[in-house]
Amino acid sequence: MSLPKHLVLTLAFLCHPKLIQTTAAFSTSSPGGESFNSNRKNISNGSNSKPDRYISAAQRARREEEQRRKERIDEVVPGKTSAIPGAKDFEINIQRTEMEWNVQASGEMRMVKELTAKGMEALRMLKLEEADKAFDSLYEIKPNAYCWQAGIVKFYMGDYRAAADCFTKNAQWYESKFCQVATEERIWRLACELKIKMQSKKNRSVMDATSALPPMRDPDLFSQKETRKVIRIAHELFTASLENNVSAMVLARAKLRSICGQYDSDNKDEVSLVKTDKKMWRLYSWYYLGLHYDATGDENASKDCIKMALRQCVSGNSSDIIQSLPMLHMARRDWFDDDDFEEDDGFLYSNNHEEIKAGLDWDASGNNALSGTSSVVSSSNVREFIEKSVSTMKLAELQNELKRRGVKSTGSKSVLMDRLRQVLLEDAGLKDSSSDEPQSY
Repeated sequence: MSLPKHLVLTLAFLCHPKLIQTTAAFSTSSPGGESFNSNRKNISNGSNSKPDRYISAAQRARREEEQRRKERIDEVVPGKTSAIPGAKDFEINIQRTEMEWNVQASGEMRMVKELTAKGMEALRMLKLEEADKAFDSLYEIKPNAYCWQAGIVKFYMGDYRAAADCFTKNAQWYESKFCQVATEERIWRLACELKIKMQSKKNRSVMDATSALPPMRDPDLFSQKETRKVIRIAHELFTASLENNVSAMVLARAKLRSICGQYDSDNKDEVSLVKTDKKMWRLYSWYYLGLHYDATGDENASKDCIKMALRQCVSGNSSDIIQSLPMLHMARRDWFDDDDFEEDDGFLYSNNHEEIKAGLDWDASGNNALSGTSSVVSSSNVREFIEKSVSTMKLAELQNELKRRGVKSTGSKSVLMDRLRQVLLEDAGLKDSSSDEPQSY
């Protein structure tokens, strides 16, 4: 079969060598000088790159900026090189900076600094009258000064209303300035309120003794929450006491007692636990437990806890005020004697030192976890304390606490005790007492 003549001529023309070379050269080069095959490859691979003549001015500027960043990536090192060519960073010298500040500060600012240092030194030396005089002079010069330790002086001098006013002002100043909850100031304000209520009960006053105190506004919802574990639990304890929330108070107290561990003795292994308390959680737990017992009128329990807090203090002149507070409390209450520690039989402390160390890891995020990792807390300590606290509650208290939590509050006293105990153990993240396995958090 023969092909038509015109088809044979067309095939011969297309297969001519010179025509093939010309077509190949045209396919590899576009009129604008761009590679045609590379463009086809970019399109097939989904690339967004375009020839310069097809991009907008904004895209071209972005491309040039990315190229400049790649070229300058090794030129500037944050914290080492200066943004100004030829300039040098200032040397970090605290003493020199402080000296320059003293030279530039006004006479009023220098006086504020001197009075603050004088009051703090007198407080550490337990000279409350001297400290109170210095802090009063400070607030005369600068009424809005931030010095919440002045409230501690007022508290231990027995002027609870002036102390509450001082803590309120300092808390509001701190929270408005740093957008963080002033938890310690709020704890001390609650302690003042509890003390005033205790005094009104002794004097059989019918009027609300705390009505004359300055109002304490709730913290801003957008403020950063308290992340210090012991401080957060201590605030829950004082708040529950003021709100007469017995079950929450029992739970918070059990958490703090679990962090405290066992009563210290002359055993070297037990004394060595103080060295592991680098964040002073045991010190804070013992002290705030003692302060709470003191504010609620339980002198014996407060005495034991404050003595234990005193044992956690380091020797020497520490800059942290918490190291001086147990000694201050003992001195003002005149508790220095040779009495032995009276261990609480209702709260069994573990002799397992690994469990005690694990008890130093409560997490700020929730129930009992102290660190972000899973840890095993000595659940028997918390369970024993909860069971003892529930067993001492009256029938009306059991009913009120169950109603507060939306749980059925009818039945015999033993039934209500079991019901509340189960609720508190669940809130603590613990298993039922029938299970002897420690709870992992």
